Amino acid sequence: MRRAIVPFLLGFALVAACSDNQLRTVYEEPEFFEQPDALGATQWEDEYQQRTVAQSDILFVVDSSCSMEGEQNELASNFDGFIQNFIGTTVDFHIGVVDGDLSSMNDSERGRLVEKNGVRWISPTTPDPVGTFNDMARLGSDGSGACEMGLEAAFSALNDRSAAGGWNDGFARDDALLSIIMVTDEDDSAGAWDPFGAGCDGVEPDAFVPWLQGLRPWTWQDDIIFTGIIGDAPAGCEVGDNSGDYGAAYWDVINAMNGNFLSICSTDWGDFLVELGLEAAGLKRFFFLRRVPDVSTLTVYLDDVEAASETWTYDPVRNSIGFPVEYIPEPLTRVRVTYELVEDQGVVVD
Repeated sequence: MRRAIVPFLLGFALVAACSDNQLRTVYEEPEFFEQPDALGATQWEDEYQQRTVAQSDILFVVDSSCSMEGEQNELASNFDGFIQNFIGTTVDFHIGVVDGDLSSMNDSERGRLVEKNGVRWISPTTPDPVGTFNDMARLGSDGSGACEMGLEAAFSALNDRSAAGGWNDGFARDDALLSIIMVTDEDDSAGAWDPFGAGCDGVEPDAFVPWLQGLRPWTWQDDIIFTGIIGDAPAGCEVGDNSGDYGAAYWDVINAMNGNFLSICSTDWGDFLVELGLEAAGLKRFFFLRRVPDVSTLTVYLDDVEAASETWTYDPVRNSIGFPVEYIPEPLTRVRVTYELVEDQGVVVD
């Protein structure tokens, strides 16, 4: 997945000004227990099971304005790494693409899934998923760029167009893990003046976020993944021929949703899309401990087999065990972590 990853913690809005990318961590409600009486160090144990999901819906919102041809090619050429996380699994996936440049569209066209090779979304039965996605994602660069509104495109795709009998009917499922991936080099234009019309009428972050969280009101921290492949905060980016404006509206949603980020100016999307595919397929890389450990006593087991120390790391800031992408536990693996409590060592934890 990454060169430099800065996950978000619930309750903190962190802005990655220097990091090339960052990926969210799956939220887990911490549990707290009373310290048992003991004469010696308390041996603590946390146990988890790597999750799997039955269904996963992934919506790519791709900007088709005149500056986006190279970025569309980058997305398409690295899609194979993304979808390999689904091939051969039992996950029932839907992958669709919508245009984020709404300048020339009337309301009924906004959020319509791109149809290619006779399908509106890619599923496990699609004969050539990589080729079909390449056709979908390469929207061209004929958009005017006047009203690039990725949030409105996603909202329309999952709301109006997904109504019974609508163009997207059947794509989004209530019980599926939902991923939305924005790909654009401009900020969202909702509310801006359109030089070619009356204005850019679209949903803005303060309305988009509660609507999105409301799709999974009790489980959105685990079951909705929002990703922006956008311009860096706070001043955009420029690397060689690649450039992108600061995507302020998208950053608002990333921060509110504990989401993921890749710089639109990145010259290599491959690792990021592999890792994003792992997350979209439901696998977790981070497991949060319930107490603060004496780090020297940490031991990690996968299905009761001790994991080599080089296959996992401990993050004291998040108090979590993390696995690099090449060592991420397989679905349904039992992850067990044992340790002594730092408070038993005479250390005061702030």
